[in-house]
Amino acid sequence: MAATFSGLMRLYVWHMKLSVSRAMIYRFDFITGLFISVFVSGLGPFVQYLFFTQTRGYPGWTLNEILLFQGVLLLWFGIRDTLFGNIRNSVMDMVWKGDFDRLLLKPYPPIGVLLCSGFQLSGIGSLIAGLLFMGYSLSRLHTHLIVVSYLQLIVAVLGGVILFMAITILYCAVVIMLVQMNRIGEMLDRITDFGNYPTNIFPLFLKTVMVTVLPFALWGFYPAQILLGRADGMLWSAAGFSVVLFGISIAVWNRCLRNYTSAGG
Repeated sequence: MAATFSGLMRLYVWHMKLSVSRAMIYRFDFITGLFISVFVSGLGPFVQYLFFTQTRGYPGWTLNEILLFQGVLLLWFGIRDTLFGNIRNSVMDMVWKGDFDRLLLKPYPPIGVLLCSGFQLSGIGSLIAGLLFMGYSLSRLHTHLIVVSYLQLIVAVLGGVILFMAITILYCAVVIMLVQMNRIGEMLDRITDFGNYPTNIFPLFLKTVMVTVLPFALWGFYPAQILLGRADGMLWSAAGFSVVLFGISIAVWNRCLRNYTSAGG
């Protein structure tokens, strides 16, 4: 197990270096795309600013607090897209062309190889925008973190990454079975969009779902709450459920892989 994990980490680093090298071939295009990405990412907080100034906003949130939430969310989008943003296109392309069969011959688990191919340098635009908005909001809120807060942040980020990996693995499992179904990704995006809003604005049932069965609250809500000093004990439950969901996704993947018949045949 340790040798497999070490090998997959080396493979991920190799894919990361390859992605950076490809991006640097056309540096001007990369830099231009980066500025555009940062600008487009900043539209989300700007829309929230307009929403707050023209309406009553979200109950229990001030303008600076919701801008902090948007900054955390952009940071999460950047982390997600940078680490695993290329997986969907990669697995779909492999299955369509019949190249997925090659992964079955490699010394590492196929899903591990797919996850290691996810690095995408273009995701850093959202990451930079998120850091900028977080820095601005925190400077106006004057919050102070304690040691426990840093531990909570680590748990929230790791739990969020594990949850996203679980959802991605389930996506890959469906793709290798159905092959041609373009709406899978769109359907998942609509479901995960619930994580783009503060969890406490939803009815009790949805709020419970978002911190247990589908703990999307780990992506934006809980990190923002931790930075604001008001995280609750459900953070640990959300992180625990993300691990459970990851285990379920691996079981589903293995089941689908056993039934895989090459290029959907």
